Amino acid sequence: MNRHFLPDLLLGLIVTILFVPACDKFKNDPQFIGTWQFTEQITADDIVYSTTRTLTLAKSSWEETYVIKRQGSPDISAIIGTRGTLGMSHTSLVFYLNELGTCVPDEMDKCTDQVTWYGEGTVYWNLNIQYFEKAVPAEYEVNDNLLTLRRDLNNDGDYNDTGENVTFQMI
Repeated sequence: MNRHFLPDLLLGLIVTILFVPACDKFKNDPQFIGTWQFTEQITADDIVYSTTRTLTLAKSSWEETYVIKRQGSPDISAIIGTRGTLGMSHTSLVFYLNELGTCVPDEMDKCTDQVTWYGEGTVYWNLNIQYFEKAVPAEYEVNDNLLTLRRDLNNDGDYNDTGENVTFQMI
């Protein structure tokens, strides 16, 4: 065995041992992974509604339900659901829409908290996709249990429209 080979092999092993734990940092899940919630009150036609957005983010997918109730009422007025795949870089995300959701009505035709999902090509999708963007760019920041998410929901090049700059709390 060549005498110069042993020190080179030893140096290579040491570098590998030191570098492998550093690579584990890249395997960690992004900080945005989890279930987040944002609540607010909105007014439409002089009626006040309590709204709750629940956003579940995984490494490559997302799901958001937007539950709307008339203030003071336990009944759900509507649910708007969206979900799909997620593209990401260090500080930005792209939400790709794959399905739209709505509440499942009970026997009295009132919304329940259950969601039915509809994909591309279904009647529900075809009737409602005009109100959504199929790819939504976003920037995010996570501080402790807060997720600030800036999404260009109407693809007009900014995050200045209602609902585009939201701070969610982890639940």
